Amino acid sequence: MNQSNTPKPEPRPLDLQTYAFQRLAVTFTPISHLQRAPYSGPTRSLAIRTVDSVDIVATLFPRGQQDLLIICHGFAANQRCLAIVWLAEALAGPWDVLTFDWRGYGQSGGLASMGGTEALDLAAMLRFAREQGYRRVGVIGESMGGLITLATLGAAVGRHFPHPDRVATIGAPADYALTGGMRPYLMRSIAPQMWARPFAPLLGFRLGPLNPARPLDVVSQLDQPLLLIHGAADATVPVQNAYVLKEHVPAATLRIYEGVDHSITAMRVQSPTALLDDLRAYFGVMVQASAPHRNPQ
Repeated sequence: MNQSNTPKPEPRPLDLQTYAFQRLAVTFTPISHLQRAPYSGPTRSLAIRTVDSVDIVATLFPRGQQDLLIICHGFAANQRCLAIVWLAEALAGPWDVLTFDWRGYGQSGGLASMGGTEALDLAAMLRFAREQGYRRVGVIGESMGGLITLATLGAAVGRHFPHPDRVATIGAPADYALTGGMRPYLMRSIAPQMWARPFAPLLGFRLGPLNPARPLDVVSQLDQPLLLIHGAADATVPVQNAYVLKEHVPAATLRIYEGVDHSITAMRVQSPTALLDDLRAYFGVMVQASAPHRNPQ
């Protein structure tokens, strides 16, 4: 895997007035993939190359820790949407945090496949983490990011693959067929059509040949601890998805938030304390088991 870093300027004091204005502008931008949330702390921009030579743009929140959390964004979003930046900055401190754009999304190269080829993106992030010397690595997958994470890691059991130590999902589908509204029809009948691909950028991504991930085929093979977080009022990915995943992975920990809608976006507004408390407690096991701090390269 080849890795290149963008030039890193000297840290400058945060301009609170500019930050406040940018944050307010993002708040009034309702479309996730158009949001460009500002960072309030130090970050490093990275371009991490996959084994099939796609450059994945990532952002490291370096806090001098030896434990890393990788956050995987969901459908029609990117790593700069407010929900992802909010979560990354809320968790950075006890952990270093890494966010990235899936292929075909945001600034990353390549074309989206709805999960199958994106397994190579997750592998590249995990390989980066191990090469940087992080001792313990956790993955948080939101919505589609959770679906890809579960399908990738379930299929990778027993293979030479850079596995994480712990996994959490937020509003993850058990299968695209179990999502709400018109989504199953769109996946089955519209997305495979060549004429539909030019319209995908309206949703924030560039679509290539369809290769959807299917967690239910492999998730029972998952051998990492798993935390399933879901909103009981989720209309995009109905809460039944969480119960189906729990049936396939009986050892998983299940957290259902009553009255809460889909993914980080809703949870940031409706139940931020519960979400952060659950994630900090769950991944806190990694910190408790770790050695002294490290300094990432």
